[in-house]
Amino acid sequence: MNGWWLIWLSCSLLLAQKRDSLMIYYGVVGKDQRFILQKPAPAVVDSLRRAAAKGDSAAILSLVEYYQLYELRPDSSRRYLELGVKAGLLEAMHLLGVAYLRGVEAPRRPQEARRLLEEAAEKGYLLSLRVLWEELEPPDSVNPLRRPVWPYDAKKAFLYAKRAAELGDPVSMAALGRYYGQGKGVARNDSLAYLWLRRAAEKGYDLAAVLLSEWCLERWLAPHQARKWASQILQKEYVDIDLLYRAKIADYYAEVLPRWLNYFRRVLGLPEKVWETPSWMRGVG
Repeated sequence: MNGWWLIWLSCSLLLAQKRDSLMIYYGVVGKDQRFILQKPAPAVVDSLRRAAAKGDSAAILSLVEYYQLYELRPDSSRRYLELGVKAGLLEAMHLLGVAYLRGVEAPRRPQEARRLLEEAAEKGYLLSLRVLWEELEPPDSVNPLRRPVWPYDAKKAFLYAKRAAELGDPVSMAALGRYYGQGKGVARNDSLAYLWLRRAAEKGYDLAAVLLSEWCLERWLAPHQARKWASQILQKEYVDIDLLYRAKIADYYAEVLPRWLNYFRRVLGLPEKVWETPSWMRGVG
């Protein structure tokens, strides 16, 4: 009986894994609805090739993913990316630029990568803007294990982050807030730093909320605001452990430090300090 029970359990697990894998991969491959879940028939691939030769953007991108995921032929995938670049597809410019930048499934060509990414960024492609500011941003500390692909350029990183933030990307909004707060690539401006970090945090970007909780306490002496933004992280059910730790530290000190400072002021015979939100922070739109 135990043997049959183990066989039944093993089969159930295998079937469950298969069902989950179908759910995970459903609709992943291709922009074309002619193949979902399973490898397309040769006739379907031929029709996609004919459509791609006529400049059909959906067929081109479908073949890119087909050769990447099914055939595992990066050279063929890259050939269709190049075809997409000639057709002016921003997604193809971005993907080929990233492939040249990382040297993954393509030769490493940093200058060609930059040209493609900048061309896509000039036309407003958000992911290319983000890659550019991430690569051009000078690090806060020297990391001997990281070698820059291109020379660092804080001013250009700021401009790319600003454009991506204006397009509504919360990651770029948080980066723009950091740039204003650190004076990186632009003159330091605390009100604009708070504005962009707040916009990113309101869109649900956890790193921005954590940075707000830390800067409100350490830089701007606004413990009530610090606790407000820390609570946004602490109330979440799932959050990155590092961000959770930082939010807990900020919340703890935002509660304890004002109390202890007022205790010592009373001991010295001084009036207690009322910790109010700075006027410039209240006026930020």
